[in-house]
Amino acid sequence: MNATEISAILGVVGTVAGLAEKYGPEVYETVKEALEQSKSKTGPSVADIQAIFAKCQADNAAIQSA
Repeated sequence: MNATEISAILGVVGTVAGLAEKYGPEVYETVKEALEQSKSKTGPSVADIQAIFAKCQADNAAIQSA
């Protein structure tokens, strides 16, 4: 792993941590699911991405109403 890859990973981790701090732990689970799906060689399908987006919207709505 080179410095650019490490920097990118740290950037994502920082962003996720900031979002989790602002919006709650649901953000972490949603991002984790997205990353697990994208680890496959074929990547997530359009339906998978749409489902992740819908989950993000639902998480946001739940957080905003709390």
